[in-house]
Amino acid sequence: MENSLENKKQPISFNWDMHYVCNYRCPYCWFYGRWQKMPFKNIYPPLEQVLKKWENIYKRYGSVLIELIGGEPLIYPNIVQLVHGLAALHKIVIISNLSVDVDDLTRGIDCSRLSISGSFHPAFADFERFLERAVMIKERGFGDRISYVAYPPQIKSMHYYMDKFRKHGIYTQVVTFWGEYENVQYPLGYTDEERKIIEPDLGIRRNEKFQLVPKSVKGRLCRAGQVYADIKSDGSVVTCGGNNPRLVGNLFNDDFKLWEDPQPCQSEICPCNEWAGLLVVDTQPDSVDMSVIEKLALVSAAPAQTQDLAVTIDRSAIAPKRVFLTWDIHYGCNYQCSYCNTPKPWDPPGKWDKNRDKIVYPHIDKLFEIWQDIYNRYGSCEIHITGGEPFVYPSFLKLIKFLSTIHTLEIITNLASDVQDILNNVTADRVRIGTTFHPEFTDLNEFLEKHVILRKNGFDTWANYVAYPPQMDKMASYKKEFDKLGISFNMQAYMGKFNGKDYPGGYDASELSHLKGCYEDDDIVNKKTIEWKTGTEYKKTKGKPCRMGQMYAKIYPNGDAYRCCGNLKETIGNLFDGTFKLLDEAQPCNCEPCFCWRCMLVEQEAGWSPHWIVPEKKIYQAFK
Repeated sequence: MENSLENKKQPISFNWDMHYVCNYRCPYCWFYGRWQKMPFKNIYPPLEQVLKKWENIYKRYGSVLIELIGGEPLIYPNIVQLVHGLAALHKIVIISNLSVDVDDLTRGIDCSRLSISGSFHPAFADFERFLERAVMIKERGFGDRISYVAYPPQIKSMHYYMDKFRKHGIYTQVVTFWGEYENVQYPLGYTDEERKIIEPDLGIRRNEKFQLVPKSVKGRLCRAGQVYADIKSDGSVVTCGGNNPRLVGNLFNDDFKLWEDPQPCQSEICPCNEWAGLLVVDTQPDSVDMSVIEKLALVSAAPAQTQDLAVTIDRSAIAPKRVFLTWDIHYGCNYQCSYCNTPKPWDPPGKWDKNRDKIVYPHIDKLFEIWQDIYNRYGSCEIHITGGEPFVYPSFLKLIKFLSTIHTLEIITNLASDVQDILNNVTADRVRIGTTFHPEFTDLNEFLEKHVILRKNGFDTWANYVAYPPQMDKMASYKKEFDKLGISFNMQAYMGKFNGKDYPGGYDASELSHLKGCYEDDDIVNKKTIEWKTGTEYKKTKGKPCRMGQMYAKIYPNGDAYRCCGNLKETIGNLFDGTFKLLDEAQPCNCEPCFCWRCMLVEQEAGWSPHWIVPEKKIYQAFK
């Protein structure tokens, strides 16, 4: 072993970007926006050759520390054999999203030679599976730390997840986000409130906390390239991950050597904290000048420009696998049911929100353009169209004929229109027909006959019925008629005033008993719908991360969009003026009480995901 480095007084370590391949597409990743090009940089030498090169490192420098990152290291070819081979000579740290089973990796290897640090990405990770693997890693002695990126959209959920991990003895280190979000450069762009949330749990690398304010390192004498280096996927070795690293050599060349002496740093900033412990002068570097930050691409690996997050976030990998949008298309209707709770222009002041509920009728060509844009950004969505009565909306048949070519639809109608219009314009593999039976205005037999016609033509249909106190006495008998034809009959709790009482809280014991007696316990839809609206035990969702707003939005007749139906404080833009944008991450629920039992609570996907459904044949364009 050569001893020319004995005077360097610190162990040698390498950061190895093994390859630029990952099964996630996190918008805060160094390689965000460039994944399609990055794989061309990958080189996969035979396993024996790679191990031989690291044997040469051992002969030259002794046992070193190798941090394996990527991309995702655990999907690198022959990763188990590679790690076991490396660990025979060197100490290994793996940074992984834990999407891959680590059981084989952790068997037959000394935990003093291997450490595994999970990186939790809430937009893509299956929490329970991640937690299970993190716990196994801890119990086997390979580490009890995970990392969490303080990307602005997921800061609110940070402590929720940290508390979950802490209960299992797993601790979270927060990593600052370096890059651009909504035209603001980070980490400088963090608000004071965000800094208060982040700072107490900031992670540490080389005994220094990750930076909330970039530090100036240019010109400082640094041991990067001498006792530390960053290895790229093609084997090239550079000094560090700064914004202007210097080439040291190539790992796969037989004559590869680290530098003998420290060199002045050429990078303006050091986002990965490599400066800590590598600068020769043991002092804190100065904060970088703001004018420098404005001119810099903050990280060398970052893309040249920010792309539309809606395109790059693969929502097909997030439950319920597609974006769902409820569109209250308008509140016009050919019926005037006494129990209707939709806003009407003739209602007295205070009963409806004249700004939010104002009915806007864009030109049909404008609507085509709007929904094509939604498709371009979010792929084929499931659009739940309701009202009012959709079929009296101007040019509605022309609209749904177009929409069903790129999206799938669920139309809620009173079925007063000619069903032949439906058959002539849309197909059963693209559209589902939900109906609402209003005995004040329609005949039961005629209503059922229209269902039969639609079903004979392959359409999935069902019926809703409002449990309005004056019409509850016939509810059970109506349900039996629908049951005979195999048509689901879904009871909806009445929401409004009747005889001086506010419903659904106004149902008395007798009414509730009658309502619940109309369905069996295995009728999940009715059971959960009624019990959610009339009970309290299901409604405690406030503060829990929810994908409403990320995978769902409620759109009102004037185009205003909100996270969900229950709380109208969280707007996410307007469909008609081009400002509509889904959230990038799950966010804590702000509703109390929650409006719907199908709310998309994180970690409870098994309960709600199966109830977010699309037409049976599921013939639709895949996500882009």
